[in-house]
Amino acid sequence: NNSLINLIHLGYRSLVAQLGDLLYSGEMSNSSSNGHDDHNKEVIRCYCLPCLKFGHGERGKSNVKTIFGLIFVPFFLLTFFLLDDFGRVVVRNMQLRQGPSGLMSNRDETGVIDFHLNRRTLKEFPGHSREVLLLSPSLAVQGRGASHSFEAMIKCPRGILFMFHGCGRYAASFFYSPQGRKMVELATEMGLGIVAFTKSEELGCWNWANDGDTVKKLAKKFILSRLSKACAGANGSDAVYPPMYAFGASSGGSFVGMLSSQMKQDPEDYAPFLFSAANIQIMAPNEHDHWDIPTVFTTMSGDTQTSKRVQDWVNKEMQVDKGPYKIIATSGRKPIHVDHFRKVFRDDLQMSDRISGSIHQDLSTQGVINSSTDEVIANPRFAKHAVMSIWQKYDLLSRKEVANDSKHLDASDVHPFGVSKRLMRSLKKEELDDADSIWLIEELNVAWDEHEITAEGFEDVLDFFLETGSARLE
Repeated sequence: NNSLINLIHLGYRSLVAQLGDLLYSGEMSNSSSNGHDDHNKEVIRCYCLPCLKFGHGERGKSNVKTIFGLIFVPFFLLTFFLLDDFGRVVVRNMQLRQGPSGLMSNRDETGVIDFHLNRRTLKEFPGHSREVLLLSPSLAVQGRGASHSFEAMIKCPRGILFMFHGCGRYAASFFYSPQGRKMVELATEMGLGIVAFTKSEELGCWNWANDGDTVKKLAKKFILSRLSKACAGANGSDAVYPPMYAFGASSGGSFVGMLSSQMKQDPEDYAPFLFSAANIQIMAPNEHDHWDIPTVFTTMSGDTQTSKRVQDWVNKEMQVDKGPYKIIATSGRKPIHVDHFRKVFRDDLQMSDRISGSIHQDLSTQGVINSSTDEVIANPRFAKHAVMSIWQKYDLLSRKEVANDSKHLDASDVHPFGVSKRLMRSLKKEELDDADSIWLIEELNVAWDEHEITAEGFEDVLDFFLETGSARLE
């Protein structure tokens, strides 16, 4: 250590001497009158890099400036950028410690809700294979007093929501249909991860013979492989899995009921794939299904038959000694006002007030809604030709043609309503085609209020999940 210190010290003295010779060479040449002799100068040997000869006079000064510019200026700039990045990290950490002032789903550069959808094909011997769509709760965190937001990844989600769609619907439509993406947005903002299984026949219905055992095996594999590390306890101890929730609409609701019934009969065979709570929409349970987990039933006021069957099953099965339950009935038929679609796609600038008003006018002209009351005149499923003519007028191809003919629009910025560019890259062609029409079909069916997936009351469903499902684990 002493040798190193001496070396640095000698190098420093050598550098000082060299710079002295360089900068004061003129004065030194005229200093003989002072009686000093060159032999009296202290000779310092050069042991290290600072002893470089820069030259004397103006040339030496120029060399010093050049070396300073090549070495010290870049070093200063690098230091500045490093300090800037360090400052940003400090500010973000301070914001997180203060607590977020708001949590919201990620948005793309245009403001559209931006789901980072992952698609995986899970396989399990013998012969079980299915595509699974995964969405982790990745949230944009806005710090208090800050004008910007940044992405915060949740390593172990607060819970997992397994979602099962109905007949004729793709699993991916949860992420691009108006009602589906609203539900997913609410769930992820509460810290829930989303898992959606495809059916054996994607546009068919859930079939227990083809789907039951496959979903059980692949769901267990997903939990054991994906959550065991993310949710491991302190010092690598066994994982403490978050609560598992289930949502099913129509055929998917019936399938959730079957799963819940089988989980009650043989919990060891399903563990750790066990629901803590469930939401069954627009479908009554089968008479032979029995379970006792907390359950929310969502029924549409226009479907009195299903509402009665749900109530009868609840009166019979959900007794005092079984899990709590709740029945949510929708508010009835709803008007489609001139600004309806602008409000539905409030995050998508493509759906302007002008476009929303034009769609409203087309619905009125085609006789789908009453021009005076804005209410849907008849079941939209029986007006397929009129509905199709309207959504085709605003589909991706038609709007791209308009953009190509315009000097102010870029066709590359045109996408299905409510679908971000990142989500578009995750969707298959048939799903993109579906996204081009479902925005209208689904909204009309919800307005008719008879049989359609709905986000109405879903905030209450999530509150019910977190209250009863979490307590069930304690």
